[in-house]
Amino acid sequence: MKRILFFLHILILPCVWGLETENRIFELGINANAGFANNFLSAKDIFQETFILDLDQLMNGFMMNFGFGAAPIYFNHNNKNGWGFGLSFNAEGFGIFNLSGKLLSFDEAVNDKSEIGGAVFAEIAPSGYFHLQRLKIKIKPALYVPVAYAKSDISYTLKNTANDTIFNIGYEMNIFTAFPTGDSAGFKLTARPGVDLRVGVEYPLSEALGISNKIFFLDFDVGLDIINIPLVPSVMRNYMKKDGSIGSDKPVNFFGDDGMDTDSFFSTDGDTKYGEKKQTVLRPFEMFVWANWRPLGIRLLTVIPTFGFEINPFYIEPFSLEAGVKARLNFFKFFIATAGIGYYDRLWKNSIDLALNFRAFEFNIGADLRSQKFTKSWSGGGFGLNVGFKFGW
Repeated sequence: MKRILFFLHILILPCVWGLETENRIFELGINANAGFANNFLSAKDIFQETFILDLDQLMNGFMMNFGFGAAPIYFNHNNKNGWGFGLSFNAEGFGIFNLSGKLLSFDEAVNDKSEIGGAVFAEIAPSGYFHLQRLKIKIKPALYVPVAYAKSDISYTLKNTANDTIFNIGYEMNIFTAFPTGDSAGFKLTARPGVDLRVGVEYPLSEALGISNKIFFLDFDVGLDIINIPLVPSVMRNYMKKDGSIGSDKPVNFFGDDGMDTDSFFSTDGDTKYGEKKQTVLRPFEMFVWANWRPLGIRLLTVIPTFGFEINPFYIEPFSLEAGVKARLNFFKFFIATAGIGYYDRLWKNSIDLALNFRAFEFNIGADLRSQKFTKSWSGGGFGLNVGFKFGW
């Protein structure tokens, strides 16, 4: 017991006395991340002696998601007077593949929708922050270009009556690109960039109200972040399209006198169509509130609850709620460990992030288990990894 108390004493006292790694005035860094998730198979299902595929689970639908992001270079300047600025170059992309459970189980439905889509963006984003008394304000406008944007229209109908059956799967896939595609197309940037804005505010609420001076464990800050406020939408013009159908919106005669007409039952052109039309593209919009609560009254432990919502135009139902909580251990700003659980970007994510800060050099690495279903997120339905480096002084 004495050894434990001595160890805690060694950890806590430097935080109380302020013996921490100093913040960098100037830093240059790189970041990269990637992730994959699904709601059907997990690592536990695959890595076993006998592989069992339970097709009954497809009655709930099949959802797959992947994403990546990279900031090949960014820099920040942090002035000791409470202001700073920066510049970053970023690329990000994501894809969604959601098939309806009614389609996969051939259940009765009328105009039931599935979706396949995604996008790849490149951006350049200056940023800055400053203080108005105790209020910290963060601003980050971004000029972004959609490199590729895919959207689909997939509809399924199966309707049985006493005399006949109507069965139809219609699909149309459009992929817009920032330049013309096709055998005879030369390279020419035809997409118009868009502009959106990220703003955030932070406020030391307990300090301003004088609560933390009286009750040490009620020491917290609050904040609000609004991400991708649309100012000027991007416009794409070049596209390629693939469409077709299986079945018909009229009753299907499977066992007629002449048998089924397979030519009319499977209708597809077979060729990819290329063309031009205007398509506006907005990035997903997010807004959330958060708090940094220090229950020990010092920075050793911080609990960070978050709550908000996202409007993502790439989904059939664009609105979704987001919430989560993280716990962060901060040892003198030298070693920082953060563990969290939450529902973000329509995925359950259970994460751990580590940072090792020598001031002149900082290394960050993190990993998470993820899935569209909470139970699958713990059994390996998906994985995410992020890594970053910072240099400066």
